[in-house]
Amino acid sequence: MRKFLFVVVALIAALGMMSQSAEAAKKKAKVVVTPSPWAWTWPWTVHDPRLAGSNFVVGAGATGLYYGLRGGHNGTRHGWHSSGAAYAGASIACAAASPIIGTLVVNRQLTRREVLVSTANCALPIIGGWMVNAWIDNHPEWE
Repeated sequence: MRKFLFVVVALIAALGMMSQSAEAAKKKAKVVVTPSPWAWTWPWTVHDPRLAGSNFVVGAGATGLYYGLRGGHNGTRHGWHSSGAAYAGASIACAAASPIIGTLVVNRQLTRREVLVSTANCALPIIGGWMVNAWIDNHPEWE
């Protein structure tokens, strides 16, 4: 009974320490991106060239991951036998890594649009970013 009581008290203490108040809504920063001197028309449709570059690198890495998961050498398969499973695994890994690497590259918090475009480009390359941008342009209150 003593052990059970100790575990319950420890869980209550841990939950009490984790319930901190969030202040993210109070500190809304305006993001100002200076465009490059030449026309930047990547299909990823993000306004920061550094973020577009990181999206390209992460997308290329996800493509390499897909082919690595599919495996195969000299007609033998040593990887996943389903191309759909390999595509899903590479897309999930890309969607997880893309906002993290983008944040590190641009050294600021990404906007919701930038995160959604980066993630959509992992699931549907090029088309996903265009779709998300059109979706947010039609509903600016969601940004």
